[in-house]
Amino acid sequence: MQINQDMAMNEKARTVVLARRPGPDISVDDFALVDQPLPEPGEGQVRVRNRYISVDPYMRLALSDRNGVSAAKPLGEAMTGGAVGVVEASRAPALPPGTMVTSQFGWRDRFVADASAVQAVSAEGVQPSWYLGLLGLTGMTAYAGIEYILAPAAGETIFVSGAAGAVGSVAAQLAKQRGCRVIATAGTDEKVAWLKDVLHLDAVANYATTDLAAFLARECPGGIDHYFDNVGGPTLDAAITAMKPKGRIVVCGAISQYNTPNYCAGPGEFFKISEKGITIVGLNVGMWFDRGKEAFGDLAQRVATGKLIWEETIVEGLDNAPQAFVSLFSGQNRGKMVVAVDPAR
Repeated sequence: MQINQDMAMNEKARTVVLARRPGPDISVDDFALVDQPLPEPGEGQVRVRNRYISVDPYMRLALSDRNGVSAAKPLGEAMTGGAVGVVEASRAPALPPGTMVTSQFGWRDRFVADASAVQAVSAEGVQPSWYLGLLGLTGMTAYAGIEYILAPAAGETIFVSGAAGAVGSVAAQLAKQRGCRVIATAGTDEKVAWLKDVLHLDAVANYATTDLAAFLARECPGGIDHYFDNVGGPTLDAAITAMKPKGRIVVCGAISQYNTPNYCAGPGEFFKISEKGITIVGLNVGMWFDRGKEAFGDLAQRVATGKLIWEETIVEGLDNAPQAFVSLFSGQNRGKMVVAVDPAR
């Protein structure tokens, strides 16, 4: 996936790079927008103009020099992540100009890469940005967590945290369609209302203003069967306390911990896992993409038939990518956060 930088460089690409290590709270000043040389494509390479790029909470993990699951990104290096774009120039016969492709070369307007580093996708009948969400990492994460790992049965109670976000909103709807009672949390009253009135979840709390232990005890006096965890921290502890014996938890993310000194910290209520015989399964979405055809086909059909609501928060302009990213950690998005770099092409 190495970008070729060795050829004659006649053009420039606008790129967002990591300018400094973030402090306790990530800031737009931690990034810089720079011009970088853009070579002509060599044999077997393509030049792509990005249309949309993804910003996701997991990207935070590589930005500091703390020990963790991701190696620290060097200062001055381009931010990477999911992107969907169009081939502008090609020396790869299988990818002629005009082909829509996905890649991990996000946070830039254009790039040159080996053809093997991009994947051709259909431009027919699909909003291109969906490949960064519903038909990409987001949709696969929610689908794997609900349909393959937890597989809750009708009548069971499932708790979904961060339910107004990209993954949470899909997970909550999938669980609801399995006949479950779905309870959830979100970070604003507006999101709480959307989850109740539009997604028709059974009970929703604003975690910023609600005692979660009291909320779960009131809404689930018999306990929780399943928990889909997107946030970690105190919410995970509250869920463990409220779980039924032999309950099941899928750990998808821990966004509440990503700006803390020890984002890998485990739950404070650890021993209750043993007392209750709780099963906790980690969700690494990369292990599930071999079932992508099945999952994406099902998700696309549900949206097309009105059974699934898919929301995007679209921010215009590559220069606003840092702000879009930072805003994820204060819950300013509903559904998937996407940056429109050059949507018209």
